[in-house]
Amino acid sequence: MQQINSYPFINPQTFSVLKKNTGGNKSLLTELYQSFIDDSNELIAEIENAILQKQFDEYYSAVHTLKGLSGTIGCTRMFEVLKLMDTLNKNDNFSDSIAHLPQLKTVFSDTTQVIKQDVFND
Repeated sequence: MQQINSYPFINPQTFSVLKKNTGGNKSLLTELYQSFIDDSNELIAEIENAILQKQFDEYYSAVHTLKGLSGTIGCTRMFEVLKLMDTLNKNDNFSDSIAHLPQLKTVFSDTTQVIKQDVFND
């Protein structure tokens, strides 16, 4: 597997498509990415809560949902971390998947900064 850090935070092709699909409306594009940030915060909190409660179905579901959301919005580096976690979950290897949570939180924080810098201030 390619090193996670070699992936872009935001896929330029996906960003270009989203920009085109929003008609270049900066306000709409900003709203779309802000919604991603808000939803991601909620899903990461669900992941953490599911771990604490040992609710692995909820954990699996939140990881899988966040993976899809990240892929759709073009947050590639985050998607790749979640893809790894999701694969581990599918193989019932929850402990190794959970071990990637700190990496996910770091990548999400970095992705949020890139979005605020590159999308909100574009």
